[in-house]
Amino acid sequence: MLARQPSLLANSRVFRVLSRQFNTTPASAVVCAHERRANKRKQYDSSQNARPGRIITESHNARSILDHSSLRVTRQLEMLNVLMGFEQANKYALMDPRGNTVGFMAEDQTWSSMFGRQLYGTHRSFNIAVLDLNGSVCLRIHRPFSLINSHVTISDHNGQTVGESHQEWHAWRRRYNVFESKRSGMNQFARIDAPFLSWDFAMADEQEKVMGGVYRDFAGIGAELFTDYGLYAVCFDQLALSQRYAATNSSSSVHVTEHPMDLDRRAVALGAAVSIDFDYFSRHSRVGFGGIPWFTFPM
Repeated sequence: MLARQPSLLANSRVFRVLSRQFNTTPASAVVCAHERRANKRKQYDSSQNARPGRIITESHNARSILDHSSLRVTRQLEMLNVLMGFEQANKYALMDPRGNTVGFMAEDQTWSSMFGRQLYGTHRSFNIAVLDLNGSVCLRIHRPFSLINSHVTISDHNGQTVGESHQEWHAWRRRYNVFESKRSGMNQFARIDAPFLSWDFAMADEQEKVMGGVYRDFAGIGAELFTDYGLYAVCFDQLALSQRYAATNSSSSVHVTEHPMDLDRRAVALGAAVSIDFDYFSRHSRVGFGGIPWFTFPM
C-alpha cells in the first residue's frame, strides 16, 4: 500500500493548485526564533548519512526538503471545515527558516478516504505524500485506523520504511516513541513525553538530551478557535533548538545534544509532526459539546 502512487497526487494539476494555495500564505506568519538567521545555521554532519543502512542519503530527492536547520510546517485553512464542519483532506506547505517553500505534503484524496474523514475523524487511516518543488514524491506517511493510540510509518518514494512513530497512552501526558529502520529491525532513537495540553513536543534520546522537536506556534485567537489552520516548527539541530528555547526563556532547563539528526531521523520527525497534528490539533481532535473547540490552549 505504501508504494502505491496516489492517483490524485500524480496529477500535475493538483500540484499546481497546491502551489497557488500556499504561495498566498505570508512567510512571516510562523513564529520561529531562528528564521531570520538561516545564513548562520550549523549544517548537519553529512558523514552521518554515509553510514551503512541509511535510506535517505546525499543523492536522495528528500534531501532538498530535509537539509535545513528546521522546517516550518503550515496546514492549509479548510473553508468547508470552518463553514460546514466538513472534514477535508489535509494539505501542508514546508518552508525553510527563511520562509522559502521547499516542498508540500498532501493527504490522499479518494472516495473512501473522504467518507472515512467524516465518519472516523482523527481515528481514520490516511496516506500523505511529501512532494518536492518539482511535484515528485519524496516520502510517504501512512497511518492505519486507530481506536486509541496512533501509529504512523514513514517510507521513501520506493516504499522502503524509514521509521515509525507510536503514540503511547497516558491519562494526561502526550507521549510518543520514535523509531528508525535498521537492518536488524526497528530501533528506538527518541521519546516524546510532553506535559498536559503542551504545544512543545521535544524528542529526547536515552540520556534525556533533546535532539529535535515539534513545536506548535500560535496562529491568532480567531484562527485557533474557529479554523483548522496550523503552524509548526520542526527543529533538527542544536542551533535551531537553542534559539527556540532561548526565545521562550527555558534554555537553562533544557539539555540539547550536540549531534544533529541525520536525514532518516529528520524524515521520521516530520512524520511525527503530522501524527501530532492529527492527534491533538486537528479541528476534529478538539471539538467538544455543541461543536465548540476545547483543550485548545496550552497550560
